[in-house]
Amino acid sequence: AEQDCRGIARKRMDVDEQTPATAEDAPEDAGLHSGDVPEQSEASGEGEDSSGDAEASSTSPEEGVPPPPLEPPPSPPVSSDENDDDLELEPEPGSSPDELLLVAMNSKEEGNNAFQVGDFSSATKNYRKGVNQLKKLNEGNTGDDQVKQLLITLHTNLSMVLIKQGKNKYARDAASKAIEIDPSHVKALYRRGVAFRAMGDVDAAKTDLKKAYKLDPSNTAVKKELVGIKKTLEEMKKREKANLQKAFSSKGGSSLLYNDKEEAEKKRAREKEAETKRKEEELKKRKQMWEDECVRRMNSDPKEEVISFEDWDKERKEAEKKEEEKRKKEKREEEKRKEELRRKAREAERANTENNDNESDDELTPEELASLRGYKKTSDGRTTSYFNNELGEKEKELIGSIEPKRIDATPSPNSAADTVSAASKVGSVWNQSGTTWEEKDTTEWCKSTLRKCLLDTTTAYYSTTSADRTYVAIVKKVKDMTGDASVALAGGKKRYIYDFHLGLDFEITDDDNNVVASSSLKLPDINSTTTAEEELEVDICAWTSSPGDVETDASECRKALVMDVRKSVVKFVELFNAEF
Repeated sequence: AEQDCRGIARKRMDVDEQTPATAEDAPEDAGLHSGDVPEQSEASGEGEDSSGDAEASSTSPEEGVPPPPLEPPPSPPVSSDENDDDLELEPEPGSSPDELLLVAMNSKEEGNNAFQVGDFSSATKNYRKGVNQLKKLNEGNTGDDQVKQLLITLHTNLSMVLIKQGKNKYARDAASKAIEIDPSHVKALYRRGVAFRAMGDVDAAKTDLKKAYKLDPSNTAVKKELVGIKKTLEEMKKREKANLQKAFSSKGGSSLLYNDKEEAEKKRAREKEAETKRKEEELKKRKQMWEDECVRRMNSDPKEEVISFEDWDKERKEAEKKEEEKRKKEKREEEKRKEELRRKAREAERANTENNDNESDDELTPEELASLRGYKKTSDGRTTSYFNNELGEKEKELIGSIEPKRIDATPSPNSAADTVSAASKVGSVWNQSGTTWEEKDTTEWCKSTLRKCLLDTTTAYYSTTSADRTYVAIVKKVKDMTGDASVALAGGKKRYIYDFHLGLDFEITDDDNNVVASSSLKLPDINSTTTAEEELEVDICAWTSSPGDVETDASECRKALVMDVRKSVVKFVELFNAEF
């Protein structure tokens, strides 16, 4: 059955037949006399040496082990930590402690024999089988000394075989289980330190090996492994130092920092070159237009006087300026027209609401009353249906006065806070239900709040053309604010109505707090119909103070400011809704 398992393992791993790896042809483990050979437990009758780190001979884990067979099974290849397909065989149900101990000792011996012939997979399986036999005998670390010593031997031998297979994570876990039983076991600490180092955790390996060295200063393997870790740490420090030197080397070197700076300078140079080229192309086009204009004038009948390029360019700029002023004027007129339409719409809405409220009081003419059936006139002249019962004097005397009385402004204790809050905002005390149209003028509060929100707008922009430059746009002044605002209560609902037009001035400063540019923005239409941030119209005016060489950064900073101005308007709307 064991040969069949080995055959299945070889087929699964898909490897060629190999020469068995014995302890003699395996490298010694850092100075231990048999660092690659499993240790013996006291339970086997052989015992460990006086230091607690006893070693077997270089050829066999115990005396009396027969030599390896002529055709031993092949050694499995080194595996990784990702899969561990070794079977964990559980003890037979109903076994006595003596039977479990005997099976564990036999499993250890079989594991030692398999290790001797290089069959690491079988050795791993047998060591684990032995461990599983003794688990229940040492629950909570309460077993006797014989069980504990045998468990430690099985765990440390299992850790060594797993290291041989490259299963460093499982080797670390096996050694840790031995340390849980005996925290001062030198060999278990050494095995776990070797596993940690193979996993790349040098600090953890150093901690375990130092502890093992304090327990057994004469252990050559531990000292050799500590020397190897010291060399590893020195190499890591050298690599870190080399990387830092590379990062902060001179400009002529391969510094990453200087490379970034050079790349930024090249990018600025390319942008400047492109801007110069663009201006040259524009100048070339204008000169071509001027030449065409000169040809037209010379060929006209009668001939017109030919002018210089400077005069022609000046006339062109003046014409463009007039066209811009004309466009702005048309836009202002269109805005006035829209504002007038909105005002008329609001007035029509108010009139319609008032008409709906007064419809019940409309008087019918005698002709209309005569044409209607089921209606009658009361003693006070009101028109009502025949189903309405008019009270007589006797009934009125019994009921008492039913005239409307003024409601006391002091509310009941249960609703005092709600009533006072509602009355102070929009509705009167007698109109808390909001069924009657009522409107409150909030123009001054809205103007003050909107002005404050806009003046608090500040935008920071990190330059893309200069890696170490930052520009800040600040709103300095809100000007030409016109419009009105109100809160209306009708049909049990509040309606927030506002319509403002304004402009604002802003400045852009650099890291030294120097003003590099200034300009203005216009917000021609802040009204209650514009609810989304992206719908808010913002007009960008020409530079009042030209940014010069930093025009690209200044323009991007201005765009960011426009977005923040829209957010400030949205903030004002939220404050307006929260206040009333």
